[in-house]
Parts: sequence; structure tokens; C-alpha cells
Amino acid sequence: MTPLITLSIVSHGDSDKIPRLLASLQACEPELSRFQIILTDNLQNDLPEFNTTPWESLRLVRNKKKLGFAQNHNRAFELARGQYFAILNPDLIFEKPVLSSLLNMLDAHNADLIAPQIVDEMGVIQDSYRPLPTPIELIQRRMPGYTFQPPLPDADGMIRPDWIAGMFWLWRSDSYRRLGGMDRRFRLYFEDVDMCTRARLRGMTIMVAPQVQVRHDARRSSRSSFYYLFLHAQSAMRFFLSSEYRSARRSA
Repeated sequence: MTPLITLSIVSHGDSDKIPRLLASLQACEPELSRFQIILTDNLQNDLPEFNTTPWESLRLVRNKKKLGFAQNHNRAFELARGQYFAILNPDLIFEKPVLSSLLNMLDAHNADLIAPQIVDEMGVIQDSYRPLPTPIELIQRRMPGYTFQPPLPDADGMIRPDWIAGMFWLWRSDSYRRLGGMDRRFRLYFEDVDMCTRARLRGMTIMVAPQVQVRHDARRSSRSSFYYLFLHAQSAMRFFLSSEYRSARRSA
């Protein structure tokens, strides 16, 4: 049987988090036998073997060298057999059924990408979707006193942002394929901004379902490490100089 959803999860030393994520999926999601799981161990030998019994299939890919966010998930997509393709951060926790509701909304709205509302351990809404970024907006986000103000849902109860962070994506596999996946030239940051922008420029629909929530243990590496800050700045510059950004600004 063809799996319904392929879930791609990449570990960058997250051997403590992935068992917790998989356990939460098993506890909350009713159609596990239709899920194909692709786990990528970006550190080669950090993850243990996992029980494959609950899933339609579970494949553990061990990289011989570290790869970037885009390349890891694009490689997982090459192995994907699901009608839908989901990208999940290792530090997510499912607290109730999510995927069936998202699939129903994705189909009801004929959308290409959908994501849940992401909240932290206190239930505070995280800034996992935003308007098209600008250089000034990136600076403002790092200033003291910045707070995320989520937009109100539309008449259909959905939020339609310019881009959605790649911590939780649920794509139609055909849509992911048509876009050619993520651009591997971005390094850890802006792959999601770029792909959502390319999707919108091609007339695809992306949306957030605010009535569906998943918990995330957020980490802000670019705010505590000069290396990650450098990667963030480098990727931002690549995006802001791209033709996709100019086209999106003109159509805004």
C-alpha cells in the first residue's frame, strides 16, 4: 500500500528528542500504519535503531558527512513514497491528533502547503509564519521589546502568511516536486522563506491552521552564536538579492 504521508525528520545531535517526538506521534496519531518515516542522522552514528513495527516503514539514513537543512530534506524526498510530504523538527511534541485535521483542511482549501499553529511549553504562539521579510524587519526583530503579533484568521478560519517556517510543513508531494524542493545554496536559514516565496509566485496556496497546535521547544541559535549569526546574515543577503525577492516585493 502506498503510504499516506512521508515524515522527514533530521537529527543534528537530537538523539534525546527524536524518541520523544516519535512517542508523541504514536500516542496521538491514529493512522501510523500509513506513515512512512525517514530519519536522517546528520552526525552518522548519533541515533539508535528504532522499532519499525508501528509505521508503514521507517528508514534511518546515516550521513557520512554533515549536510544542510535543504539537502537533507530534499534527499529524504527522493525516498518518499507518500501522497503528502511532511517536514518535522526533532523538538516538536504532538499533544493531540494533528495530521488528519491538517490533511482535511489542505484538501478542503485546495492548498499546497499547510502548517499548524506552533506554541511553546507555556502555550504562547511562536512566530512560525510571517510577512515577506525586509532587511529593516530583520533588524527590528532583534531589538528589545519586539513581540510577535499573529494576524487574525480570514473568513475561512485560516491564516495566509507570506511564508511559513520549515519546522513543520505538510506539503502535497506533487507541489514539493514541482518546486524542485528547497534551494541547497541557503545554509540553515531562509530555505523556507525562499521556497514559500517561489510557491506563491507560482500561484500556490500556503496556509496556517490556527485551530491546530503543536508544541515546539524553540532554540534561537543565531542569537547566541556568531557562526549561526553569520549563516543567517549570509542567507538573508542571498535572498534579498534574488529575483524571487524582487518579484515578490513588486507583487505585494
